Amino acid sequence: MKNLKFGHFYIIASILFFGFFHFRGVRIQNEIKNHGKDIVVKYVKKKSYPKTTDFYFTYYVDDSLYTTSGSGIKYDILNSDAETQSINNLKNKSYYSAKFNPKYPNNIIVNPYKQITDTVEIEKFGFIMKEKN
Repeated sequence: MKNLKFGHFYIIASILFFGFFHFRGVRIQNEIKNHGKDIVVKYVKKKSYPKTTDFYFTYYVDDSLYTTSGSGIKYDILNSDAETQSINNLKNKSYYSAKFNPKYPNNIIVNPYKQITDTVEIEKFGFIMKEKN
């Protein structure tokens, strides 16, 4: 312990801090994948930053509208070419299949390969497709 300086403690604390949040995120994603229910979400916007891109989706849960960028959609060096292409092909104002777990209402896992076009299915999840007179 005598040889450890403040910088060492700072590095150890930083590793523990970031490690905790990484494993927490992985645990939440696994919980959603394994125990989540299927919902329909709407892709609303893409916001690009210098080193990252956020993809925003809206969805209804218990008649409350949620908007999140915690969708599991991200550009990553580990993505396959097909996955990157499906992310690039996301259409604004289109509907997609996703998984949702009520324990984590601001996190979803969107399936970019499965676009939903059936209006009955879309309306079943709270979206209004037709204008009312």
